[in-house]
Amino acid sequence: MLRLTMVCLTVLLVCTARAAGAADCPTLPPPYNGPIFDANVQAWNPKVDGLVAAADSAGVKRIAFFANSKGGDQTETAKAVLALAQAHPDLFVLGAPKVGFITSGDLPRGFIGETVTGVRNGTYKFVGEILYTHGDKPDHPPTRTGDIYVDPGGAGTKQLLAQLAPFNVPLLTHFEAWAWDRDKAHFDQLYAAWPQQRFVIPSVAYGSADKMEAMLSAHPNVWATISRIVDGRFEFVDPAKAAKLGPVMFDRCGALLPEWLALLTKHSDKLMYGSDYYANQTGNWFSYFGVIDRYRRIAGQLPPDVAARISWDNAAALFGLASSKSMPPP
Repeated sequence: MLRLTMVCLTVLLVCTARAAGAADCPTLPPPYNGPIFDANVQAWNPKVDGLVAAADSAGVKRIAFFANSKGGDQTETAKAVLALAQAHPDLFVLGAPKVGFITSGDLPRGFIGETVTGVRNGTYKFVGEILYTHGDKPDHPPTRTGDIYVDPGGAGTKQLLAQLAPFNVPLLTHFEAWAWDRDKAHFDQLYAAWPQQRFVIPSVAYGSADKMEAMLSAHPNVWATISRIVDGRFEFVDPAKAAKLGPVMFDRCGALLPEWLALLTKHSDKLMYGSDYYANQTGNWFSYFGVIDRYRRIAGQLPPDVAARISWDNAAALFGLASSKSMPPP
């Protein structure tokens, strides 16, 4: 399922432009050819070695990388991610394993302890996604209620943030815009209650430009990655959820929509590119180049300074690395 989806998405821009017909599509600017910091890549199994070659072929110079691991930092996947990051410190910035599909209603105690310990001893430079809300998708295990819901104002989150406070590491908070009326107020409260904590919203919550405008304008301590909006992967089991999500960034010709161009430009100091790429059970990274190539076509339509900030500078600053001006081309 994932492989088929990724292959189709790799040629999405080309296919849409052809379908529209060359005569009525504008000529797009050349793709962005600068360095890319991929601010969100996760491993779902221990087969991670292929990512190094995939990143090199795509011109990706840094990756914020973490394990998607139900069993904490001692699983084979988490150990493989740690070993790869230690072997390639110039490529990977390592995050604490993602905690997802939470069934207890709050963050597990073991996750809190392992995460804080890893941040304290310098192993982890950020906290991988906490899945506060997540609608069922075809390539994920179904849930009894059709979605995962964890209140971000719970005791576990408060305990985690209190213990992370001295370290100032970014934390990825995953929620989805289909439940905007339910969730926005809770995340507004979370971000406002911890103004010194740096939060990242992955995949701009699959939201629309106006929803992201509201969130980014309200909270100076919140950043976001734009991965899923670029991908257009809105495969919810429940079509009613999918109908509440925002549109992809581009039209049938592959041109950026005006509302997204305005958002990317206005908040170019708080947005990052994060592919949200993950290999499924096969551990295959073969589609990574196509995902990055698709992003380069989008970024090529941005003003050069905006493209540089979203592609590299913002993530580099968030994770404590160098400006794109010091980086060679891919």
